[in-house]
Amino acid sequence: MKFIKITLVFFIALVLVQSNAQAQKNGKKSVEPLYWENPLNFIYSEVNAPKRMKLPKPVLADADGDGITDQFDNEPNTPAGSPVDVHGVSRDSDGDGVPDFKDKQLITPTECQPVNADGVGKCPEPECCKNIVVIPPVVCAISDLPSVSFKASAVTLSKDAQVVLNGVADKMKNNPNCKVVVTGYGLPSKSSQQLSWDRVNAVIKYLHENQSIGLERFIFRYGQNEGEPNTVDLKGTLSSEEGMNNVPAPHPNLRKK
Repeated sequence: MKFIKITLVFFIALVLVQSNAQAQKNGKKSVEPLYWENPLNFIYSEVNAPKRMKLPKPVLADADGDGITDQFDNEPNTPAGSPVDVHGVSRDSDGDGVPDFKDKQLITPTECQPVNADGVGKCPEPECCKNIVVIPPVVCAISDLPSVSFKASAVTLSKDAQVVLNGVADKMKNNPNCKVVVTGYGLPSKSSQQLSWDRVNAVIKYLHENQSIGLERFIFRYGQNEGEPNTVDLKGTLSSEEGMNNVPAPHPNLRKK
């Protein structure tokens, strides 16, 4: 408290001296009484806009450039770019003893520690995973199959066509995970569409009735416009592929006997 009083007296005296000096400089021999002058005005002005008490901007050393000044830095030689905590120590997110900038496994579970020099732990194999049976993916070994050709306007299978279909049946029996897409072609006309349907139906009917291949293993497609009209193509596919295996005739009145 005594120090504060002395300081105030000092500043008041300083204000009076400066005021008198300024008056003398202006040629005045005397000045008006300063009874109504606030002695703290000088102090306030210095606080708001220092002119005589300017202090240099403090410069705090940070040798390793981690953002923590040396006086508070507990790790003065942190490698450049390494994230640090408030004490300037390299961050170790998982607490495994390996700082993050060296850690190749940033979050190592506690049960997998201790870790190696790279911060990688060795986790014990869970009991539930010791007897896992890996199920191989379902594949279809049937790719391209031979096409079946018909004579112009014919819907009955020739001897050669039956031989081809017998070979297709053998492949289907050896690959139960496969379906076969049977595709016929034709022009947009009613007669052409019906002819395409009749030929696809003849192929599927032969394989089902003569080779005992289930109807659920066929996908029935007819009347496609990108192919040879007198040909029915067959192609293997996965059993999971969706498609109808029994399609009604588009124009039953035009069916050929």
